[in-house]
Amino acid sequence: MPEHTPAPTPSRSLYGFFMFVFSKIILIIYCIWAVTPDNYLHYINIYYYPQKYWSTAVPIQCLVALTIFAFFVYPSSNLMLTTSIDSMKTVRDSFSQYDNQNLETNYETLDNICICKDHNKCMKHSYIATPKEFRDNTVPQLKEYDVSYISRKLYHSRNKKIS
Repeated sequence: MPEHTPAPTPSRSLYGFFMFVFSKIILIIYCIWAVTPDNYLHYINIYYYPQKYWSTAVPIQCLVALTIFAFFVYPSSNLMLTTSIDSMKTVRDSFSQYDNQNLETNYETLDNICICKDHNKCMKHSYIATPKEFRDNTVPQLKEYDVSYISRKLYHSRNKKIS
């Protein structure tokens, strides 16, 4: 049995085409029913159809339901799944990864690192940046900092000036 994949396949493209054509036909029938006067529908022997009121009521009800979902249900479900502000899980959880080394990155040690698949075609050796250029022009590695370190960096010097 083939593996299930979201990639396009001929059968999916065929189903997609038929759904596209079907939705266009339904839209055309809906527009004809909503706009055409009853006399013309009676002339072509169409007598059993819903009242014209439903041509506007159903789309409006769908939009109201979508609005209620977008502004009330979705945000309230997000608020229910969010931990409280005084919970320790907002600071540290099982997925937290802290850097055990020095928090200040030593950029001079990164000169010999090459992550290319083919080291012979590596472009790193064609331009050698100074540590200052390297530090100024690269994005630092993503890592989590301890809350005490962040508080020290943000408020330590500020508290000395205020006191």
